[in-house]
Order: sequence, then structure tokens, then C-alpha cells
Amino acid sequence: MRFCRSFTLVLGLLSLTGCASLARAAFRTPTVELRDIRVRGLGLEGGSLDLVLDVFNPNDYRMDVTRLTYALSSDSGTVARGAVTKRVTLDKSTRSEVTLPVNFTMQELFGVAQLMLRKGSVEYVVKGNVTVDSPFGSLTRPYESKARIDIASLIPR
Repeated sequence: MRFCRSFTLVLGLLSLTGCASLARAAFRTPTVELRDIRVRGLGLEGGSLDLVLDVFNPNDYRMDVTRLTYALSSDSGTVARGAVTKRVTLDKSTRSEVTLPVNFTMQELFGVAQLMLRKGSVEYVVKGNVTVDSPFGSLTRPYESKARIDIASLIPR
């Protein structure tokens, strides 16, 4: 009798582990792309900008992004890093725009400006982790996206 209970318990745990593995395999990681970088303000000590991300939920169910970390870098080094914990709902099989507010110092801006003046453009990379609440629990996955800013796009017309 005791053997039957132990066997049933082990069998139950194995089936739960198998279900969790199948559920995680059914989860497809949202894709994150850098859509735009919008300068909000410049001052003597630094400035602020918005990273506009395009987040696509490839799954057939809704999920909530609960945390998104980011590191924005260019050829001159890391420009900014941080995390956003504002909950964003991603509807099933749709794209959503997520805006990350970023503050930077004049020293960081100076390195990027020198590079832009020398090359005429700068390639930016934003990477980090996206944490989502899904029907299978909280899952965290890495992302990375690249974009290029030309000096001509910064000059008002």
C-alpha cells in the first residue's frame, strides 16, 4: 500500500513536470525591435529621449509584460541602461508600441555626437530582457535590436 502511494506520488510529479515542459515549449518569445529614438530634451547636464520599441506577441493568447530591462549602446559605448516595470498588455498575435524613457549625461552624448559627426550616422543597439506573465507563469527571455540614426534625420526641416 505504501509502495502504491509513493509510486502514485512520483508518477504525479513526473506528469506535472512534463506538463510544465510542454507548456514552456508552447510559449513563443515575444520579439522586440527598436522602431525609433525620439529626443525629448537637451540641457547643459544631459538630456532625455524615448526608445520606441515594437513588441510582437506571436502567441495565440494574451500576455502581460511586467518588466523590461534595457541597455542602449553605440560604437562609443553604453549610453543608458535601466528597467521599466509598467505593465503592458500584449494582445494575441499583435504588435504593440512600448516607449522607454531614457536619461543620459552630456559625457555620454558627447561620445555619440563625435562619432556621428565623423561617420554621418550611428548604429545603436538596445538589448535586455523581457519578463511576461503568461498562462504558464512568469517567463523571462532576452532580446536584442539594432537601428541606425543618420545626422540628417536630426536636423529640423
